[in-house]
Amino acid sequence: MQLGKERIKNLIICFIISSGVIQAQSFSLKQAQDYAIKNYFESANAELEIKKSKARIWENTAMGLLHVNASGNYRYAADLEFDFDLSGGLPPGQDFIAVFAADNISQGKIEASQLIFDGSYIVGLQAAKKYYEFTKLDKEKTNNEVKKMVSSSYYLVLVAEENIKVLEGSFENMEASIDETKQLVEQGFVEETELDQLMLIKSDLESTLQSAIQSKDVALKMLKLNLGLEISSDVTLSDSLPGIMEEVNMDALLTQQFDAAGNPDLKVLEAQRDLLRLNVKRFKAQRLPTIAAFYAYQNTAYQFDWDWLKDATWYDAQNIGVSVSIPLISSGQQGAVIKQAKLELTKMENTLEYAQRAFNIQFTNAINDLNTKNTNYGNAKKSLKIAEKIFDRTTVKYKEGLSSSFELSQMKNQVLQSQGKYIQSLFDVLSAKAELDKLQNK
Repeated sequence: MQLGKERIKNLIICFIISSGVIQAQSFSLKQAQDYAIKNYFESANAELEIKKSKARIWENTAMGLLHVNASGNYRYAADLEFDFDLSGGLPPGQDFIAVFAADNISQGKIEASQLIFDGSYIVGLQAAKKYYEFTKLDKEKTNNEVKKMVSSSYYLVLVAEENIKVLEGSFENMEASIDETKQLVEQGFVEETELDQLMLIKSDLESTLQSAIQSKDVALKMLKLNLGLEISSDVTLSDSLPGIMEEVNMDALLTQQFDAAGNPDLKVLEAQRDLLRLNVKRFKAQRLPTIAAFYAYQNTAYQFDWDWLKDATWYDAQNIGVSVSIPLISSGQQGAVIKQAKLELTKMENTLEYAQRAFNIQFTNAINDLNTKNTNYGNAKKSLKIAEKIFDRTTVKYKEGLSSSFELSQMKNQVLQSQGKYIQSLFDVLSAKAELDKLQNK
């Protein structure tokens, strides 16, 4: 019996562990970007806007197609204007009197209309299709911004992890130095002040390490938010900073040219300009005639007592025709509207021209910034190696009694500063690359 309980307990533990493994999600940088494009709320809303604009195309199309409506009504004439003595019934051949004498009137009607020509309708169809294209371009722009946002969040987590690894290594080395110093103090070779100095360094390292762990937690939560995941979900990153840096072709990045035709921001502005051009055409088209055909069938029953199955006299009527509406004089109102639309178009053309120049300058600045950050990264990497060599030599001298704990502390602080600069420079160069990729829609 006891054995059975143990087996059940083990099965439950295995199930819990396996469930945790299933729930954990691992992302490379590319996978994280693709996942965010599908699940981040701004990307999801942009996709919904595309579907909405597609429905709008049919809405505008249906305005010019056949429309059929049916209606019916009943009314009771409480006070007739004509007074007929119909106690003996309707006179032979005089059924039309029911129209005046009946006080219960029922009516059914079917109406149909078809637009034949409307200039603004034609332009409206063009504008609806152009707006559909605009929403797709806006989705592309949103996706581009989301990819950049996820890249920055992803890099922050990796940098935080790298920082923790460096600090943990430094903490372990410091603990080893403290153990060795304790033995030297016990043997009388080193004063206890040297040990106290190392304990202060360890305390500072411990505080720095705790701060780094908290920074990673914040960065990871921000990444989950940008991915559209629950904050409580388990996420791991499969890419590493060295791996990402190895894939970066810095020479190709620094020699590329600005692709204005592929920039999502410029494409959105161009689509907005095209919509404003169509808006001018729409107002001009309102000066053209509007032609429509219509048909109506109506059937009316006149009764003395309301009963559709008894004593009902029905009269039907049909109408078919064409209506034409021609704008003649608007006292300059239509011209003023067109002028305003043209001015809005000119404003957008000015904005687009300025944006093209601004993005060219922004691209040049991004190239220069990436070049500078890459140089700083190389220098920080060299400085870290030099600082580590100096610290290793100082450690050997300290063990041989040729260097004090104060000097060792100074060298350790120098290594920590170099490590911090190295990690920061690594993040800076990756962030500069992300900004350049955003401009090139990569």
